[in-house]
Amino acid sequence: MNTLGLIFSYTHRENLRELTKPRTLASLPIAGKYRIIDVLLSNFVNSSITDVSIITKSNYHSLMDHVGAGKEWDLTRKNGGLRVLTPYASPQMSVNSSMYRGDVEALATNMHSIRRSMAEYVVISGSGTLYSMDFNHVIQSHIDRHADITVVYTRSMNGSKIVPSGVVVFQMDEHERIYDLKYNTDDTSPQEVAWGIGVIIIKKSLLESLVADAMSYQEYDFYEGILKRLAGTLNILGYEYKGYLMEISSVTDYMKANLKLLEKDMRDKFFEHPIYTKIKDSVPVMYCEGCQVVNSILADGCRIEGTVENSIISRGVRIGRGAVVKNSIVMQNTEIMQNVVLDHVILDKDVIVRENRQLVGHETYPVVVEKLSIV
Repeated sequence: MNTLGLIFSYTHRENLRELTKPRTLASLPIAGKYRIIDVLLSNFVNSSITDVSIITKSNYHSLMDHVGAGKEWDLTRKNGGLRVLTPYASPQMSVNSSMYRGDVEALATNMHSIRRSMAEYVVISGSGTLYSMDFNHVIQSHIDRHADITVVYTRSMNGSKIVPSGVVVFQMDEHERIYDLKYNTDDTSPQEVAWGIGVIIIKKSLLESLVADAMSYQEYDFYEGILKRLAGTLNILGYEYKGYLMEISSVTDYMKANLKLLEKDMRDKFFEHPIYTKIKDSVPVMYCEGCQVVNSILADGCRIEGTVENSIISRGVRIGRGAVVKNSIVMQNTEIMQNVVLDHVILDKDVIVRENRQLVGHETYPVVVEKLSIV
């Protein structure tokens, strides 16, 4: 099926503080050696969708360096392949601004590239929610039910009924036709509702006309400016997703999503289908005499002399003798010196933690150390 994949590498719910200062959301590491964009791109490739565009907004240089021409995802092609669409000034954008006012404006600004695709259908995906999905099933459902737009939703996240703050909650009839929606503002209490995971299927020709129409009305939010406004006119249907989900729109969510992968059941679901990433030739982990590693994920090139427990350790990390790292995420090429204690801490890339330092956070509010910091 001739389909174009579109990925928004950012999210308007982004609340990741220091983590997204040097990079866009889709560039954040996940499970040690992967990045969020790897999961999203792999969903498309595993669904035989090989025409994929990534729409960026800011801090996208790390993303471009990681994905390159798309070789690792078999997206280096003469027809289709991978494109990274960076923001630039255009008549559609706000005056003296290089930032989109919403997803509609992002689509309008990059419509010249979308039109060049020979695809009949478009699958739009955000970056705030991770999932594993065969898009062909959703597209076929979209066609069979004669939908104008299909929106993928869920009613629970890995068994939990808590609805994340900031996601879109849908009102549907018994035939899954969406007649209203709103943004959820409370994630503290369980709710039995249908909420969107950021995946939309639509015909390319219809997307072009709807985006142009929304821009003429100065409507920049795709959900409120298009779906809600036209719910009474268009046949907008829901498609329930029942697989695993990882919601990442805050530092706490990011910590929970990574540490959730330490559970075998979640790890098996996460890697149920291949996840491709940029290849980096490096030596295996060196476990030095006296070290202890319990229930952790460690990427290649690490040197471990201390204790690691319930943690995610990226490539090239060095942990000194007597150091204890618990319930933490340590990113690439970070050095943790002797007798350091870390608990519920996120260390960004190229951080140095000097001897005898102690950093202790909390499950709901982990300590975050910025990239290139010396503690």
